[in-house]
Amino acid sequence: MTTNTANEIDAPKTGTKEASLVSALTGTGKTIAQLTDLLGWQPHTVRAAFTRLRKRGYIVERLKPEGDASSMFRLKPAPVKRRRAKA
Repeated sequence: MTTNTANEIDAPKTGTKEASLVSALTGTGKTIAQLTDLLGWQPHTVRAAFTRLRKRGYIVERLKPEGDASSMFRLKPAPVKRRRAKA
């Protein structure tokens, strides 16, 4: 594993559930319930995946709900280090 610079994030492998999570959290974001339905994971697994993303350098932002709504989570934009395709 290589060390990332302060401005680059090591992107997950294409086609993995972690890549699906990153895609789902890009833009407006999703709730934990929406992510569990999308990925087929338990809520504690989604939260653990957030921790793995943070260790990679992603910034997972929690959006405060209005009223009784659930919290939304999304990724703050940051430069991503793309993986090279194997020849």
